[in-house]
Amino acid sequence: MIYTRFTPAVFLGLACLFFSVKAAKAFPQAIEKIAQDITVRLEGRSSVGTGVFVERQGKTYYILTNAHVVQQPGSYLVATPDRKCYSIVSSTINKIAGLDLAVIPLTSALSYRVAQLGNSDKLTPGQNVYVSGWTYVGDVLRSLVFFGSQGEITEINSKLSQGYSITYNNLIRAGMSGGGILDEQGRLVGINGLVRYAASNSDTIVASGIGINQFLRWRSTLKKPLSPPLTQPLSCPRK
Repeated sequence: MIYTRFTPAVFLGLACLFFSVKAAKAFPQAIEKIAQDITVRLEGRSSVGTGVFVERQGKTYYILTNAHVVQQPGSYLVATPDRKCYSIVSSTINKIAGLDLAVIPLTSALSYRVAQLGNSDKLTPGQNVYVSGWTYVGDVLRSLVFFGSQGEITEINSKLSQGYSITYNNLIRAGMSGGGILDEQGRLVGINGLVRYAASNSDTIVASGIGINQFLRWRSTLKKPLSPPLTQPLSCPRK
């Protein structure tokens, strides 16, 4: 998560584990199911983030996340909804110039649900949105949970940097960077990634995301990315 005028969270590297779901404000059941099905957890050497399945070409899936989630060189674990883990090398990750977005290719013989993409250009203030991702809970024994938060869009502002333009009042926690922003139909309309003060002289904290149309405009200029070799999944330990 990017924080502005806010103390960055410190992450601890953990094994690939799965835990229960928490929600700040009850998700509609159908939205919660979609969010869980399309969301992955990303674990680096010293960080945890979130990503979303946005495309499939044959046996290759493409996961959209924030570039700052995968900014360190090395390998990352991708934990999928079926409690499998895949090792991804950072050199295969495609970072999108000018945007805080990155695309991770994952080739697997297993089947995963891909997000239905909405139209972020049609979002308006007051519209309900649902943001979810992986985060820690607990002060001493920090556990990983899949966390969802319902809120409203408060502002559409294209003047923010790195493609951020959607601002909302959902409760966001560390680790949810790269998580999906879903509309009331369960369509992916953006990627969450920024926590900031509403204004330079304000104490109100808000969150911001990048509209999915930013990704689609970039994607339309490319041929299909090179697929990595087929990856055999590992079973993720479960507490």
